[in-house]
Amino acid sequence: MNLRDLLADVAGRLPDDRRQAVQVLADKYGAGENLRFTLALVATGSKRERRLVRLLLNELEDLDERRKSSDAKQDS
Repeated sequence: MNLRDLLADVAGRLPDDRRQAVQVLADKYGAGENLRFTLALVATGSKRERRLVRLLLNELEDLDERRKSSDAKQDS
């Protein structure tokens, strides 16, 4: 099974309003197939699951900032 098939399967299970939200966002920002799949997966999640995704994204942003700060200190 390829990504396009997986995306079609996941998107096909979304309620119309969520599928439309994914489509609008993907179109607005020119999302490729990989990102469309990620957005569709997130859209299938429950409120708790989406909250955990937000926590993960925040943690990844913090890691990036710590890495930048550490790199800047090493360059000094």
